[in-house]
Amino acid sequence: MAIRYQELKRRVARRKPEDARALRKMSADAILARAQEVLGSVVHPTEIKVALLRELPANAEQPEFDFDESLENSPLPLSGRAPLTEDDIWMSYSVHRPQGVVLSVDTSLSMTGEKLALTAVAIAVVLLQFPDDPVGVVAFENEAKIIKRPQERISVHQLVERFLDVPAQGYTHLEDGLKAALRVSHDASAAGQGRPASTVLLTDGKYTAGKDPAYLAPRFSHLVVLKMGREKASFNLCQELAHKGSGALREVSQLESLPQIMYGVVKDLLRGRSLA
Repeated sequence: MAIRYQELKRRVARRKPEDARALRKMSADAILARAQEVLGSVVHPTEIKVALLRELPANAEQPEFDFDESLENSPLPLSGRAPLTEDDIWMSYSVHRPQGVVLSVDTSLSMTGEKLALTAVAIAVVLLQFPDDPVGVVAFENEAKIIKRPQERISVHQLVERFLDVPAQGYTHLEDGLKAALRVSHDASAAGQGRPASTVLLTDGKYTAGKDPAYLAPRFSHLVVLKMGREKASFNLCQELAHKGSGALREVSQLESLPQIMYGVVKDLLRGRSLA
């Protein structure tokens, strides 16, 4: 159903809009179920912070009494001359380190049907693993469209439904897709407390509109390219984009393996962005 969503929606939308909405929901449900099958355990990066006991945040993980910090900042109470208070006790703790991620996805006619459905699964995998992080999603065909901004808080189901309703057009404007991804990556970096965001580009490497987009790659802090399909003619461009974008190239020769490969990319990003 998800594979044929665009075709089926056109058939029912004019006659029964409620059937089109039900069709979209069922397709999104199927995509999320497939994404859940792919997921395993992923350790999210953390950073160590210190705070007074009374200022310990609710999201603090593994809080511990920090003797050195307490001694340095409250020497008199710790020497036994006065009782300890919450203003004397310092705690060290871990907090989730936000990771900005931007997905730039080809939704042109060459990416319809099963390609688009499995791409939706791959997107869901990212959102399920980064539920509280600044994730942006860009779709491009004749032009680029921002499907989700990094600061926007929506459910994974809502995002998948939005993505399914992106119309597949005839041309592939890869240049415009990368330009939009750059703008969104700046927002993701800002929302991620200034840490450079990683961008993942899903494309078959062919463009039929705009200029050769390779000149944009050096502007990314980290660009990972997932090349869809076995087309050899577009391999060099994908390789150039990944190299100039200080990232890596992953080939997705078997379409069915896209969600698993995306899951591997997610794990590598969380480990520290090493994808070599």
